[in-house]
Amino acid sequence: MPKVLVLDGLSDEGVALFRNAGIETDVKPPQKPDELAAIINDYDGLVVRSATKVTAEALEHSTRLQVIGRAGVGTDNIDKAAATKKGIVVMNTPGGNTISTCEHAFALMLALCRNIPQAHQSMQEGRWDRKKFMGTELCGKTLGIVGVGRIGGSLAKRAKSFEMRVLAYDPILSALKAESLGVELVSLDELMSRSDFISIHAPKSDKTNNMITAAELKKTKPNCRIINTARGGIVNEQDLAEALKNKLIAGAALDVYTSEPFENNPFIGLDNIITTPHLAASTDEAQLTVAVDVAQQMVDFLTTGAIVNAVNVPSLDSETRKTLQPLLYLAERIGLFQSLFITGRPKSIEIEYLGDLGVTDTYPITSAIICGFLTPMVETINMISAPSQLQERGIEANEKRGTAASSYAFEIHVTVTTDKETRSVRGTLFNRTDPRICTIDGMRVDAKPEGYMLVCMNEDKPLIIGRMCTAIGEAGVNIANLMLGRDERGGHAMTVLNLDAPLSEAVLEKCRQVPHVKEVRLVALPEPHHTF
Repeated sequence: MPKVLVLDGLSDEGVALFRNAGIETDVKPPQKPDELAAIINDYDGLVVRSATKVTAEALEHSTRLQVIGRAGVGTDNIDKAAATKKGIVVMNTPGGNTISTCEHAFALMLALCRNIPQAHQSMQEGRWDRKKFMGTELCGKTLGIVGVGRIGGSLAKRAKSFEMRVLAYDPILSALKAESLGVELVSLDELMSRSDFISIHAPKSDKTNNMITAAELKKTKPNCRIINTARGGIVNEQDLAEALKNKLIAGAALDVYTSEPFENNPFIGLDNIITTPHLAASTDEAQLTVAVDVAQQMVDFLTTGAIVNAVNVPSLDSETRKTLQPLLYLAERIGLFQSLFITGRPKSIEIEYLGDLGVTDTYPITSAIICGFLTPMVETINMISAPSQLQERGIEANEKRGTAASSYAFEIHVTVTTDKETRSVRGTLFNRTDPRICTIDGMRVDAKPEGYMLVCMNEDKPLIIGRMCTAIGEAGVNIANLMLGRDERGGHAMTVLNLDAPLSEAVLEKCRQVPHVKEVRLVALPEPHHTF
């Protein structure tokens, strides 16, 4: 029978579920990476919360481990790339601690506006500082929410019951969904300048790391208070500490930090901040829910092979996955390309299948497209959760089988409409294995969807390509591939280059200044987060 290692204090109900299923289960305290590496090959499954870091070092010599279960949502303490390379499924439990985290954020907001921890401490020290701790009401104030997923949406509902005005910054939340929540969609700058309270609920990613720094903090009202229960580093800790010291903002409350336990704490000694040791998900109810959920998912996987809530592999049986692998990879690449290529807030995704894909059920392919599209915007996404995550954000999705003629055996056609533009991309497989973007906005390009892609829209005139390539070469960047397309001689043209490295904004501006160039966009496609 399989054997599972449970770390980080999983609830007894989760441990019992494993043992009742006949799975041998060891329970240990949190492990350091080298300690975990020394014992990892004794187990088929590993369960962690946030205390244990499952690093590449911990997994380097793993040959037996099949699945890692995260009792919670965030998986940033697990090296998913290393796990994928080892063929290890990584699962999480989305939604299990939504209410717990939402309520903790609201508790911090109330504690901030009424100085509850500071007043309590003064009483413990035998003082009666009634005048010192003058508070402020939530009623009538403006709350800005950064990231309106499950938790942010739950916070908005509760804030409305306190008669607060709610602003929202979320790049992929639709206007219709915002209206249903009773929130006003605004830019990050506007949210920073108008809010009395700001609560962070965005995922941690390259886009959100240091999202709020000194520059953003200078735009706030002096009475603004900031709460972060999402991930450490979204608000720059040093900049926040300086803003608090200089009274640029009235206060802050943090539950998450760039290092946990928190090292080099810049907030020690400040009287206008409240800090808690990552307690947002620490309720009996939340811990019971995530423990039972993760245990049941892992039992199902270890006994039947079923995959639920995986963040690095799709939920398909092995034979179907093998058949669909090239198609799913192509689909994910097209969705990811569109997500990084478009500008504006997404409103809809239209997916059309042309020709003979070799399969009748296109649902996994559609899910892979949506998964790729949401990957840069959502912290944990997989093929199971992608369609509901898209719907949750109010982005309309439609799928159809087309009858139009094609130059290829088949095409996957993805059109994304935002509040600023509509962009269309088609992709195919050469020889059923080699993924290509065959057209962009109707221009045939046959480009490889990988790495750094420079897309140039221009008039069909001489010397344009030479001048652009010179600017790129002078910047020391090598061109791996170059594809050209045009609608007619002397008409509109498109150039797609695969580059070995990114271009600076200065080099991109040089390309834009080439005569007859209309638009230049750089798309940086990361390596796939999902194994197909």
